[in-house]
Amino acid sequence: MIVKSGIDLIEVERIKRAVDRWNGKFMKKVGDMVHPWYKGNHEWEVKDIAELKQPIEYPDSEQGEVRYDPKIMLLESKKVGKVLWFTYWIATDKTTGKLKWGQGPPMLEERVLLELIKDAIKKKIFSKAFLEGLNNELKTVLR
Repeated sequence: MIVKSGIDLIEVERIKRAVDRWNGKFMKKVGDMVHPWYKGNHEWEVKDIAELKQPIEYPDSEQGEVRYDPKIMLLESKKVGKVLWFTYWIATDKTTGKLKWGQGPPMLEERVLLELIKDAIKKKIFSKAFLEGLNNELKTVLR
């Protein structure tokens, strides 16, 4: 790549750092420990992760370019058992590409939630009892 000016070089380095961060260096993966508080516990092992095929990307007038990556994580602890955690990571121009772990629940469009649920079903994140209950509700509503 030919660099025409110092500004181009700065931009190239910023993009490289953002790509490195986004490519998983700071993302949680199966087997990692996470620490959200729930039922008096904050030590959770990530057992599985349902995720989108690629993050949602969009321009924002205040934040600049945004990459939003919602997930459903199956967590387990010895004290509580298994739980589902709906979370997200987000990176913007204002964070200079650094991923920020979302502290509140993610906002999801129906199509995004459906994609996450389909991935969770494929990965067997949901119990058979949950899926049977969901199936019964869907049959009732869709009559």
